[in-house]
Amino acid sequence: MKKYYLSALLLLSALLVNAQLNTTLRSTLTYGNDALSNIGGYVDSLGNEYALVGYEQGLSIVNVTDPQNPVIAFDVPGTTSIWREVKTWQNYAYVTTEGCCNGLQIINLGYLPDSVITKTWKGDGAINNQINTIHSLHIDAGFVYLFGNDVFNGAAIIADLADPWNPAYVGTTPGTYIHDGYVRNDTLYSCHIYDGYFTVMDVTNKANPVALATQSTPNQFTHNSWLNDAGNVLFTTDEVSNSYLASYDISNLGNITELDRLQLTPGSGSIIHNTHTINDYEVISWYKDGIAIVDVARPDNMIVVGSYDTYPQGSGDGFNGCWGVYPYLPSGNLVVSDIDNGLFVITPTYIRGCYLEGLVTDSITGIPLNTVTVEILGPSITKSTKITGLYKTGLVTAGTYDVQFSKSGYITKTITGVILQNGILTNLDVQLASLPTVQVTGQVLEAGTGLPIPNATINFKNAQFDNVLTSNASGNFSTSSFYAGTYDITVGHWGHHTYCATAQNVTGGAPYTITLDKGYYDDFALDFGWTVGGPSPNSWERVVPVATFNGSATANPGSDVSGDCSDLAYVTDNGGGGPWDNDVDQGATILTSPIFDATQYTNPYVNYDRWFYNGGTTNGLPDDTMKISLSNGTQTVELERMYPGTTGNGTWASHSYRISDFLTPTTTMRLIVNIADPGPVFNIVEGGLDRFVVTEVTGINESGASNTILLQAFPNPFASDITLSYRLETLSPGTILTISDISGRILETKELNTISDKITMGKNWPAGVYLAKIMNQQGLLKVVRLSKTN
Repeated sequence: MKKYYLSALLLLSALLVNAQLNTTLRSTLTYGNDALSNIGGYVDSLGNEYALVGYEQGLSIVNVTDPQNPVIAFDVPGTTSIWREVKTWQNYAYVTTEGCCNGLQIINLGYLPDSVITKTWKGDGAINNQINTIHSLHIDAGFVYLFGNDVFNGAAIIADLADPWNPAYVGTTPGTYIHDGYVRNDTLYSCHIYDGYFTVMDVTNKANPVALATQSTPNQFTHNSWLNDAGNVLFTTDEVSNSYLASYDISNLGNITELDRLQLTPGSGSIIHNTHTINDYEVISWYKDGIAIVDVARPDNMIVVGSYDTYPQGSGDGFNGCWGVYPYLPSGNLVVSDIDNGLFVITPTYIRGCYLEGLVTDSITGIPLNTVTVEILGPSITKSTKITGLYKTGLVTAGTYDVQFSKSGYITKTITGVILQNGILTNLDVQLASLPTVQVTGQVLEAGTGLPIPNATINFKNAQFDNVLTSNASGNFSTSSFYAGTYDITVGHWGHHTYCATAQNVTGGAPYTITLDKGYYDDFALDFGWTVGGPSPNSWERVVPVATFNGSATANPGSDVSGDCSDLAYVTDNGGGGPWDNDVDQGATILTSPIFDATQYTNPYVNYDRWFYNGGTTNGLPDDTMKISLSNGTQTVELERMYPGTTGNGTWASHSYRISDFLTPTTTMRLIVNIADPGPVFNIVEGGLDRFVVTEVTGINESGASNTILLQAFPNPFASDITLSYRLETLSPGTILTISDISGRILETKELNTISDKITMGKNWPAGVYLAKIMNQQGLLKVVRLSKTN
């Protein structure tokens, strides 16, 4: 018999402190270097309780009658495999595996606690001796359903267990591969993981099952299903990153309706695995999150009421941690299989959630409001209203809470002193009043010339609103339906430098004048029309980057280049998740800039920050490239090409190239970035581009001022005070900001001690024209003209 370890779990138990909710750890049992798979349970004729633990070498039968002291009763060897599923019928356990070539392993448990007997069944009759591998199984009313087998391309094999020791093949399901399923009362709820839906089948005639209905699931990777006690709601899981437990009303198969969906740790990337129903609770294995217990007494308002993290080594995406949980032992104890950490015996305390539901409407019209954010403050439980205006939320801990209701265009309302009780529904209907609107007008002008800039983009954005305006032929912009408040303001135009200011108080009134320096600059805060082509479906995207990791290496960047106007950059297929999930595959994706005129410069340079990562492999070494080229309309030349070993891979790297060193500057220039994974060896390949700028000399413009140094003013003109936002490339000693009037008399001087900041001033200045200048010991860095009105 293998050796198992209890003593090492003192350390593991210490790590798990505070990683639980309404659950108590009773004991743990490790399995050395062997990984665990799924788990079942059994009770012998003497009332002894057993955990049936799938592990790499077979099935481990563990006596858990004393939950504090689990004892290995028997090891039943099987094909070595990390996949194993187990279910019981009468006094027999049935074990499946994807390891070849075990077929269906049958274990007679009727002689416990003294002995067990095992055999293998590989099919009879029309499929005699043909079954080698099976992914999973379910047993109901004396029939076993074998899913993901190698005989019928994964469709279910149905066998009669009238003689449990000698199954008899009776039929197979029609259609595609079934990964797992649940059966009750001659109805099969089959999970088609690669097709992304479940099918409801009538299996009354086992030789001729009939499909009745299908329904896709939230992540379209349908792994497991289980029916509620009443038989009118089906729960499903999707085995992918950021997946959900979902509930469906199946009372009318002609109109299956999704009721609710739930994530245990939203945004973490965690993967749900298997769910089981007991007394209107879902008991779920959730890989790196451990187990979860969800109150589903109100299946359209599912509430997490219990949890235990069996995998303290980490969280998020990935297939480590909890594989299975079995909740049906008479004692009520849960037996849990963790792939990495072994067997857990846990005592749950089942408790109902505190339900909060209601209707949100417009206070004037009475119209139901969709997408209202409803937040129980404190624990920060957040849900949104549906198109009907209804919301359903709640939590496990009873108490008195404040509940906040917010929606774009409406005044946020907080209801205080809401009493929530376990197992009790609290109804709370709310009316929201719309915000008053103001008119915002302004003009976008070119710095130095004062000429209007048509087709400039003006973006006023905060957490609630994202207002995008466009200037007309005179550079003017206007909107009459603007909600006053604090906004980040970004203004830009291809051929000019982007203006950005944060946390500006916009209340309408006097027109705003915004000046943009002439020159080509794009940090992708706004969309200036870069185009994306190429055959790869994993294409370039203008997004806030989401990091992915290949071991300790960063594959997709987790942020853009610091110090520019926004958090946006162009990166390749920004899906997050695992490193292989959203990298470039199946050829190239090509990013091309809009046309720019390099003849306006005497000695033009192109500058940019780029990201390239190539690692991981399925066969051989990483072998992919990213190349950046420059075109003048008639010729295209390569500026640089990145290989797996290029210095700076997996980081943002700045580069500058004099155009005339490569080709003749013209009025029709373009930058082109091409990254590809053409195969046949497939690797993890990611690219990024940020902060593109054309300069007169490398990094410096014609006046000696850096094009990546910013000094911006808002509002300008101003009536009371003005906010100056600045950003430097580096902070050198003696860098100062001065304010002078038109005669050159200095009104204020401020030494700059940070590389970027906002400074509000001007309240006591008389009306007039002023110059704001940033200087250091080498000279003038940036200047902005200010105008104060009466």
